[in-house]
Amino acid sequence: MAQMDGFVPEERFAEWLRKLRIGAGQPSFQVLSRLTGGVRRGRLVPKSTVHKAFTGTSLPSLDDALSIAQACVLHGKGDQARLAAVRSECRQQWEMAKSARNYAGINRRPAERAAAVPAPPATDAADSEAYRRSPAEHEFLTKYKEFVAADLDTMELFGVTLRRPEFRYPMSTSYISLSVERGRRGATEFVADGRLTPRHVDRGPARETAGDDSSQAQDTLRVEQAINRVPRALIRGDAGTGKTTLEKWLAVGAARKDLPEPFGPEWTDTTPFFLPLRHFAERELPSSPEEFLAFTAGVLADAAPDGLVRKELEAGRALMLIDGADELPAARRGDVRSWLREWTSLYPDCRYVITSRQAAVDESWLADLGFRSFELAPMSQQDQNQFIAYWHSTMRSTTRDPEEIKRLHLYEDALLRSLAERRELRRLAGNPLMCALLCALHWDRDMQLPDGRLKLFEAALEMLLVRRDQQRNVVTQGPRLLSGVQEMLLRRLAYWMLRNDLTEVSFRQFADRVGAYLDEIAPQTAREAALGSGPQRYDAEQVADQLLERTGLLKRPAVDRVSFVHRTFQEYLAAAQLLNDGDLTFLVRQAHEDQWQDVVVMVAGRARDSEGNRLVRSLLKRADKEEAHRLRLTVLAVDCVSSAASAGVSLDRGLRREVGRRAERLIPPQDHHHAAALASLGEVVLDLLPGPRTGLEPHETQAVLHTARLVGGASAIRVLAGYAECADPATEHQLTDMWPEFDRTEFARCVLSKLPWAGPLSIGRFGSEPHLLEHVDKIAGLGELRVTGRAADYAVIGRLTALRSLHLLHPGPGLPGLELPPKLHTLVIKGPVRHDALLVLGVREFQELSFYERGCPDCGRTAWQLIARWPDRARLQVRRLSLYAGLADIDPGELTDRFPRLETFTLHVRGRHTDTDLARWRAGLRTSGPAIDLELPKFWR
Repeated sequence: MAQMDGFVPEERFAEWLRKLRIGAGQPSFQVLSRLTGGVRRGRLVPKSTVHKAFTGTSLPSLDDALSIAQACVLHGKGDQARLAAVRSECRQQWEMAKSARNYAGINRRPAERAAAVPAPPATDAADSEAYRRSPAEHEFLTKYKEFVAADLDTMELFGVTLRRPEFRYPMSTSYISLSVERGRRGATEFVADGRLTPRHVDRGPARETAGDDSSQAQDTLRVEQAINRVPRALIRGDAGTGKTTLEKWLAVGAARKDLPEPFGPEWTDTTPFFLPLRHFAERELPSSPEEFLAFTAGVLADAAPDGLVRKELEAGRALMLIDGADELPAARRGDVRSWLREWTSLYPDCRYVITSRQAAVDESWLADLGFRSFELAPMSQQDQNQFIAYWHSTMRSTTRDPEEIKRLHLYEDALLRSLAERRELRRLAGNPLMCALLCALHWDRDMQLPDGRLKLFEAALEMLLVRRDQQRNVVTQGPRLLSGVQEMLLRRLAYWMLRNDLTEVSFRQFADRVGAYLDEIAPQTAREAALGSGPQRYDAEQVADQLLERTGLLKRPAVDRVSFVHRTFQEYLAAAQLLNDGDLTFLVRQAHEDQWQDVVVMVAGRARDSEGNRLVRSLLKRADKEEAHRLRLTVLAVDCVSSAASAGVSLDRGLRREVGRRAERLIPPQDHHHAAALASLGEVVLDLLPGPRTGLEPHETQAVLHTARLVGGASAIRVLAGYAECADPATEHQLTDMWPEFDRTEFARCVLSKLPWAGPLSIGRFGSEPHLLEHVDKIAGLGELRVTGRAADYAVIGRLTALRSLHLLHPGPGLPGLELPPKLHTLVIKGPVRHDALLVLGVREFQELSFYERGCPDCGRTAWQLIARWPDRARLQVRRLSLYAGLADIDPGELTDRFPRLETFTLHVRGRHTDTDLARWRAGLRTSGPAIDLELPKFWR
């Protein structure tokens, strides 16, 4: 490569390109290559050329350089002014690099010039992996991906796993899609020391999949939609929300190349590396690529060809899945950040997904490294119903007893009814862990469920440690631990691990701790009595083995490693031991640390009255003294009052009032965490919330609405109705999203009817729940409706007197009961529909029609052949028409005759056509009417 006093022209130009690409959101080389086709009218810049330009391997031609730069601007949604400025700067940068390279070439010795002759062009590496990988590397990667898929394609369903612990429940067939919320620009968040600081995360275009980048709302969308277009994602969520399951699902899907849409080849053509950070609690983070295999490849690690992992990283074909930043001590999270900075700098083209609890890191933690932050949202009722159905279906697969199968169907129906009727249950079942707990306890306790989160855990421990083996007459091999001894051992282990910032330990450490705890109970003779072992003696390893095998609360995440099945169980048990040891003073000192906050709230719910009062007073006293942690400790005190109240812990009235006064200072809430703390106080907080015209910032408005959403009930509907009257698009989207959580009819009548409806109401897949369609006639003034999926009856649409635009996406062939409202002028149908259903729609004066389907399923005729038979009234006013057809299917003269006012005709061309075919077709258009703008949205040749 040409060099002049350390200056590398190709590298300098590549550096300029890389900065441009970062500003555009780090699009992949494949995406940029495709976008150059739009810049150059179909002539792509090969991806190999794009790769060389960005890596500084060679200097591209000026045309290629301009096309690549413009592709970056297009991906970043820049305007024409930005495009012109980048073209000018690109030309200047390229000419400087070209001149410098020519100067360096002239001053080289003959041997250097000969060595600098470029090699013949190589095959595109991404298009032909065999060119880049040797047969040995191909063979190893095939085996490695098979191993990853087999190792990670398993799911632990609480309750189900207890029945048949040896059975593997495949995650790939049972994974339930999660929803995420984007971060909010300008909002605030806790940082590690408990202070509030502004967030500076660039949200990028909102509603990306819809092509609408005008909204600044905190959108809720499926995780597949959220992360598929970003190369680096930080996924934050509370305990039990499915962060680890998500990363395993991504790893299995990439290994098998079967990730669903909208994931593209930049995800499916990768090699996954799943790295739980808890494995590095007592060791250094990997310092070289080959070290990954020690944690991801099992026994295959030693067989890997030299340098293979580095090659995958350099080619941008690695999918880095880094799980649990919160599972490392807070002091080491800076090391993780530095480690990621180094790896993303060395290998910028790989995909990175990292997860953490929300309290551990804020959303701007990795923003300067190009990571987009998303927060896992609570499961909707539809998600909960799907999870419950899957849980019971999986339980039925574990038995052949017809009576048991019948009973499980009965239990499933009963739980679904309870969930629909009891709002507090829906709030409890807000994440996969709690939803599985509900299912297991509902089954174990003959459909009798405890109230409250802590009581759920208490009942789960009773089921696991007391009644599980007794009811099944299980005969244990080795020591038979008496009632209370198992829980005592687990409590002490959990508390010791939490105090030492450990989420997993070696089996030797585990056995040693068990032995030490048994020795603390009493001398050896008393130990034998506690174990119920008579004259025999059992060592600590036998007891440790039994705890692992029989309690259902411990697991082996790796060879010779032990951890709790979920960190929430560890925290619950640690809270119990902390109270038993009387360590409230220690707890208050640690309360500002993120890993202790759930423990604090659990202690408040398990404490005696005197302990609860002491805990809350101590939190307030510390908040008064320490300004840096004041806000976090105040919110924690509010959470403790709510936890104590739900568990029946009696706090002094004056103390409750003081906490209430301090809670008022949190108004307006700044984010969802504040909103949750305020909502825990109940309906009383609704009277404290500010009104819609009080000068709130957008993120404050979102948090106020979320507070009312969490409180729920008729009083919350009244609060939300006030905001509906002056809603901007972001508020409109947020209010629509919460519709399923309230009384459907009342919410539609009182809230949705007052919205200005700047955008459409979406019902169905990735929108609200499909059955909400039957309530839309309660929404006055609804102008645009999108319905995805098949509905049992569309008759309600005919009663929408203000409806102007209707989109039916994959509605099924029949459209039962559909009548078009009087003001409708835009109709879009995507999906096959029977000819009789299409023919009867020609009853309105349409202005825009779109039909995206190949032909009627019953007769094979195209939409063009059917709408051409519509009455004149339905056709004469049409100005925009979109169809899926071939050029030969549509006579151009007939098109202008039947649609005389047509201005734009979008043809999604079927089949292959030449320039001559297109020119001949255009010539057939009548010229007496207005000119028709023919759009070909896809490559039509």
